[in-house]
Amino acid sequence: MSEMSLVEKLHAAFEQQLNDHAYIAVMKRGWLYYMEGCVNSANAGGHDNLYGVVQGSDLYAVILDAGHFRYSSCTCPVSGFCKHMAAVYFQYCSLQEGGHSRAEQAYFRLLGLTSASALLKAAPLRETEEQPDASRDPGEGGGAEQWLAWMEAAHGETWRKCRHSLHALQPVLSSLKGLSKDWEKPRRRLHWAAAILFVLEQAERAITTVDSFSRYYHEMSFTRMAEPWVEHLHSLISELAPAEMEAEEEVWADTLVALVKRRASGEEQQLFEWGFLYLALCEKLSENRGWYGRELGSMLRLAEEAESGGMNASFVHTAVGMMYFFDSRDDLALSHFAKSSFERSQRVMYPCAAQRMEEGKWELVESWMGFLFERVYKARSSRTVGPFLTLCRRADLDRPDLPVWTDYMKQLLPHSYSELSDHWLDRKLYEEWADLQMLVGSRPEEVGAHALREIAKLAPRALMPMYHQSVEACIQMRNRQGYKMAVKQLKKLERLYKADKDAARWDRYIEGLVRKHQRLRAFQEELWKGKIVT
Repeated sequence: MSEMSLVEKLHAAFEQQLNDHAYIAVMKRGWLYYMEGCVNSANAGGHDNLYGVVQGSDLYAVILDAGHFRYSSCTCPVSGFCKHMAAVYFQYCSLQEGGHSRAEQAYFRLLGLTSASALLKAAPLRETEEQPDASRDPGEGGGAEQWLAWMEAAHGETWRKCRHSLHALQPVLSSLKGLSKDWEKPRRRLHWAAAILFVLEQAERAITTVDSFSRYYHEMSFTRMAEPWVEHLHSLISELAPAEMEAEEEVWADTLVALVKRRASGEEQQLFEWGFLYLALCEKLSENRGWYGRELGSMLRLAEEAESGGMNASFVHTAVGMMYFFDSRDDLALSHFAKSSFERSQRVMYPCAAQRMEEGKWELVESWMGFLFERVYKARSSRTVGPFLTLCRRADLDRPDLPVWTDYMKQLLPHSYSELSDHWLDRKLYEEWADLQMLVGSRPEEVGAHALREIAKLAPRALMPMYHQSVEACIQMRNRQGYKMAVKQLKKLERLYKADKDAARWDRYIEGLVRKHQRLRAFQEELWKGKIVT
């Protein structure tokens, strides 16, 4: 079997141990042994076996059987799954493509956590570390880190009950909120935000247990149930008052920001949009200029680290770009957005351009729109074109003297056809609207009846070329049905000429049409039947 499949088989076997025995502490101790270089060897053998030697208080020989894990063994005194087995597995992972990052990904996957670089720098749990007392919460005097640690100790295994839904997390969230219902409002708000973040992390762990075939449906179910939690979190963030925060509250806020940032900077697929939660916190807390300066410096350092890999660089540059935008340094914002993935960052850039429009800063608007157009034009998908066209229409209404907005829309045809058509109708630019229909080959019967009635009443001449084109297209079908359709269009065209009070021009047009197609007897008959000619 391939080395890759051996890694995955062992991963599945370890997951089963965690599910059956809750050996999370054992796994963390094994990670500590691996990190301290205690594994002397880890080699694959035949029949899905992995052999290793670990230096502990003595030398221990380990055999891991991926196919039948119950036959795995270690010469240490512990019966069954032990930290030496976990250490050998992590060492073997590090020998595969990806090196140490491959091992850390395996470790954090097993624990349902994120392998962001910030977490990896933290010291793993040692055997001597004191665990929080799950029977006793830290109380109102406890800090954010104490509360999060207590939540983990008291409810950290709830995610194992969420294989098919998140219903098990709702009572947990309710009980956590109830613990602070009598606190002062500012501290209670932060505690509730921490509780919501905790249950969202539990949901992230739960989704990792779902098989790839049904993950899509579980993601939809999980996110739908978590929507009220996320909405409440955004509401709590909007109510924060950074200028009025006491020192302890600032520590709470910093802890929550660090938690969300750690999640957002992870490279793996995630259930929730942690980046947007970070930006919501960042936008609000940036009202405190001291906090803004510290956080911007932190993110700039993180951006440098992101260049070497190991984290979501797109998120980091998007976050830095938004921080510069909050400070009205748009050139620097755009320089960082240019380093992000447009697919991920576009949702925050469109509101930036819209805000500059509301402020009337049109030089900046042109910079944002030019930047966006370059990327939208390359992608040209409904997901990217639609929001951009909405901005173009809005800009053209506010500044119709600048032709660049309609130029953008024209260059995005045919993707922009519907938006541009509606826009020109709204602006009553009927000739431009009719030219667009002819350009894309639309027939009058394919255009909305309401639009045709409006234009026929206000600008009948604008519709005439469109009907001329349609009549010729029907005639070119060279069959009786086509000729009948041409006559129907001619009747509508005659009404347009009458509305325009140009009967003489109509007569000349019909004379020329009859002369041009005089060899088409069936067409001549339909003209006579329709009383177009007498």
